[in-house]
Amino acid sequence: MQIEIAIALVLVGFLLLMWSADLLVDNASELAGNLGISTFLVGIVIVGFGTSAPELFVSAMASLEGKGNLALGNALGSNITNIGMVLGSAALVRALPVSRSTATIDLPIVLFTGVLAIVLIMDGLLSFIDGIILLGVLLGYLTWSAKAQQGQEPAPSSSEKPNTPDSETGGKSHKPSSVYAAWTVFSIIVLMAASKMLVSGAVTIAEYFGVGELIIGLTIVAIGTSLPELAAAIAAARKGVHDMIIGNIIGSNVFNTLGVLGLTGALQATEIDTSALWRDFPVMFAFTALMLIFALTKGRFGRLEGGLFLFSYLGYLGYLIFISV
Repeated sequence: MQIEIAIALVLVGFLLLMWSADLLVDNASELAGNLGISTFLVGIVIVGFGTSAPELFVSAMASLEGKGNLALGNALGSNITNIGMVLGSAALVRALPVSRSTATIDLPIVLFTGVLAIVLIMDGLLSFIDGIILLGVLLGYLTWSAKAQQGQEPAPSSSEKPNTPDSETGGKSHKPSSVYAAWTVFSIIVLMAASKMLVSGAVTIAEYFGVGELIIGLTIVAIGTSLPELAAAIAAARKGVHDMIIGNIIGSNVFNTLGVLGLTGALQATEIDTSALWRDFPVMFAFTALMLIFALTKGRFGRLEGGLFLFSYLGYLGYLIFISV
């Protein structure tokens, strides 16, 4: 494959990923509202999964093509990017308060999933058994979340939402669940196609410049697949929807660690690039631990914390670029 074609595939893949992920989140949320699913499941599980769908499909395609370290780099890099770039940028726009339950329950769960992943791959192999364990923990987390949130008010469907200019003029009409379900399936298909394009282009670029798969996954692919989270976080920060930002990052990171790594191992055993063990996993752990510390001690992520996250992430990114050239 020519380098020009590979670059075009990466760019088009990014655009399709952003568009289809946004389409998936919107229609899945509307479907959840129609079915009376709780607001927590919409915000954490559905939106968290929706914005992590690019990472999931990219990693699945990479694993099936024998590029397991690209998948590993994508999962780790996306988690680091979500905290460093996404949370950091959103906190610079507006301070983000953190509820006590989030600080004492949800964030420790994120930290636990990272520790679990590190323990499982310390032998240098992301095996089938490791993947099944991670996916099993993910299933348990989803089950626990659903039970813990029983009694929460269901998400309003489009027909129950407050009047907006569009609704007043008839610009938005209520649609049946089958329509939202069809668009959800369609968006998943587009995600799969876009992921295939992105993986093919990224691998070609890596081979052309002599850059390892792990570095490409940690940088280009991780940033590209985290753009939906970034766009959603900045928009939510401007509107003051704080819980959506924190919830989306928590949900996305849990899915990346348990779902993306779990699926990667379950599809094909991968020998781990040792640099991921001593460099990238510790960075992910440090970012998550710092997020937990700020939440417990300050109860918010202000501009100071946001700046620290963002500049630390840029420093990490700069280091990766430096060692790859």
